[in-house]
Amino acid sequence: MPDNEGSAAAIVGFGYEAGQLKKLPRAGWLLAGITAPESVAGHSFRVAVLAYIIAVQEGANPERAAALGLFHDFPETRTGDVPSVGRPYVRTTDPNTVIADQTAALPAPLAAHITALIAEHESAKTPDATPESRCSRDADKLELLLQAREYQSQGNQLVQPWIDSMIPAITTRTGMTLAKTAQDLSPSIWWDEFAAAYGTHRP
Repeated sequence: MPDNEGSAAAIVGFGYEAGQLKKLPRAGWLLAGITAPESVAGHSFRVAVLAYIIAVQEGANPERAAALGLFHDFPETRTGDVPSVGRPYVRTTDPNTVIADQTAALPAPLAAHITALIAEHESAKTPDATPESRCSRDADKLELLLQAREYQSQGNQLVQPWIDSMIPAITTRTGMTLAKTAQDLSPSIWWDEFAAAYGTHRP
């Protein structure tokens, strides 16, 4: 098989593997009685959006931060999503090792880009963390908080520990401000005004 065809096949395979994240539930929510929890892909999408926003506000590179957020859970296609209650008992392979295997067949420059994203996100708690990795990590925590608030607004009060545990994990000034505000505002805030004004005349 010519090299370009082999590269295309590897990239398509990687794309199919990415689709597994759409089917993989965020397992921790099952502990709170959420019977149809969000997918890892759904979580990663909003992490990317929030990472972009936090990075703009923090003066970091928003495109880089968003890319970190988008890819940060990609290794879970192979390891699954292990909830916090299971982590003392289950040791999953280091995400950097997993992503190296996942990208092994990709063209080398592409593989290097993707493995670097995982490495940077995973370094967020180290002294050498980049501003973008800190924004991505904060977005990961903030996204969980927002999701918990959404489940809470639907009547599930068992998610409060998730909210409480995310607040001290956020480190950027922007992330902390957003986390505080999210606790005060209803998840329906973005469309409440539209609903209230529905059917009224607009010039």
